[in-house]
Amino acid sequence: MLTINPQPSPKAIVLWLHGLGADQNDFVDFINLLNLKQFTFILPNAPYRKITMNQGVEMRGWYDIESLNFEKQDELGLQASMRYIESIIEIKLTNFNGELFIGGFSQGAALAQYIGFTSKLNFTKIVSLSGYCPKIEISDNKLDIKIQAIHGVSDNVININLAKASYEKFKINGNFILKEYKMGHEVINEEIFDVREFLLRD
Repeated sequence: MLTINPQPSPKAIVLWLHGLGADQNDFVDFINLLNLKQFTFILPNAPYRKITMNQGVEMRGWYDIESLNFEKQDELGLQASMRYIESIIEIKLTNFNGELFIGGFSQGAALAQYIGFTSKLNFTKIVSLSGYCPKIEISDNKLDIKIQAIHGVSDNVININLAKASYEKFKINGNFILKEYKMGHEVINEEIFDVREFLLRD
């Protein structure tokens, strides 16, 4: 686990979750380019697990994936990863009075939404880069969470139409923003401004 900008009283703590097969180091440059020195970023590592979609090859993953249509959901894997993330945060929340945000890329973005909407912890902002929203029931007390989703129109891993369909549940939520870029399953420089502005916005 990496911590960027550790400090006694940050304005916000941001959990940032990497994608399938990646690790904590993949977004260090991105986080540094956000230049949010008043925020503390925590970048945990997913455990190694066998991924069905990849012929059972073991790699870092937050939960199992059977196929890219995401019809079957690994609920046990999602819940286990949520408990792991909660255990990290609960230690950091001692004497903390700032805001709590969560975000990620691809599988990490999906987990970020799962945690943001189902955790006992009070997350107020979620960032989803090239992700999708898992099948979840959103309680009324979570409807004020602010969400920014960014997706590539040429994403060949998580199809943008699939992502949009998963976000249908947010249509009534005035706090939801979806921005599209002419890109694939990747991160581009323009997203740095988008994420920075979103995290700073009241």
